[in-house]
Amino acid sequence: MENDKHNNPKTIFIPDDIAEGIFHHLPITSLARFKVLSKKWTSMIESTYFSHKRLIRTGLPTPNMKFFHISQHFTANFVEEYSNSITFLLETFSRDDQNNRKTCLSSSSYYTFSGDPVDESQNKTIQVLGSCDGLVLLRIHDDFRSIYLINPTTKEHMKLSPEFMQWPFTLSYLTPAMANKPWRQLSQSVLDYDLSGGLVKRMPSLAGFGKDIVKKSYKAVLIYTRYEIHDHEFKAKVLSLDNGEQRDVGFYDIHHCIFCDEQTSVYANGSLFWLTLKKLSQTSYQLLAIDLHTEEFRWILLPECDTKYATNIEMWNLNERLCLSDVLESSNLVVWSLHQEYPTEKWEKIYSIKIEVIRTNQLHEKFWMFGLAAAYFSNIRNRQDQVSFFRQRTISYSPTMISPSNLML
Repeated sequence: MENDKHNNPKTIFIPDDIAEGIFHHLPITSLARFKVLSKKWTSMIESTYFSHKRLIRTGLPTPNMKFFHISQHFTANFVEEYSNSITFLLETFSRDDQNNRKTCLSSSSYYTFSGDPVDESQNKTIQVLGSCDGLVLLRIHDDFRSIYLINPTTKEHMKLSPEFMQWPFTLSYLTPAMANKPWRQLSQSVLDYDLSGGLVKRMPSLAGFGKDIVKKSYKAVLIYTRYEIHDHEFKAKVLSLDNGEQRDVGFYDIHHCIFCDEQTSVYANGSLFWLTLKKLSQTSYQLLAIDLHTEEFRWILLPECDTKYATNIEMWNLNERLCLSDVLESSNLVVWSLHQEYPTEKWEKIYSIKIEVIRTNQLHEKFWMFGLAAAYFSNIRNRQDQVSFFRQRTISYSPTMISPSNLML
């Protein structure tokens, strides 16, 4: 009997709450190792609840921020079995504290999507659409026939399939007189036929991704216009990732302005934000935001700074607050942060840093708080024609272990 006790040591059971408390303090690399030890731990670590609690505990410190660049990879040796797929090169960058704070490539990997071939002529359609809680939404086709939600940390992904939108004969739409004014409901007849006489089917021209902070559920917002992106009328759909439901949230007329195709949407504190332009002058106008809980749109005035040109403006999420900066205007980088205190919203100047002494491959420590505005600032100043390219292929994120497939019930 004594020998049996020595040969069969007692199993130690760790309560889930204690294990969770320990996991909150571990780095991403360690969490990846613990995932393979237990199915229960895998479910815990990949859950949105765990990632949300961990992000709150860490407070999104600057060393935790990474950014990645996506580009299409064409192999020289064509293999028939891969003819119906597309492969991307994902490059993840982070700050190297041991190498004089230089921008360093921390990982590089190939990512293949089957069933969605894209030829070289479509290379420019690859676009990052948004990011939230370490998950990144991207598209690989002009017509948005399919969009993907990926986790750059775990290399997992989920395919989303937006529904077609048909424009009805008569509809009601909402239009604002100006910022901070209520939306007014009007009616309009819309005839949109193709050459055969049928109603034209439209796919989204814009999309964004974020979280309903009340219900802790994730949503993609799809924007449909009749004449691509340069249209002041649009319909909006919300795709709820918890149940896969796609529903209309309204038809809108944003008088005399259009969406800016140089900027993708930015998620912060429960809302998605898009930059709009004056339709005739193509200069910056205001921000159009949607609350992901109420699913209602609202206007937000830009801060009192010189933000005339859309290519100058950089927007990103810093500690769950929308930040904005005119990164190309001068050698003094000013960062504005949107403070949301219902029912008012106001801009606060949080940083002002002189950047003329910053070298191309070496960035000040605080610049890692500024996401893309920091990472590509020197390159953008020297090659302004690359601004759009960097914005649409690159995004900053804070790594999590959330599995995209776990978002669906």
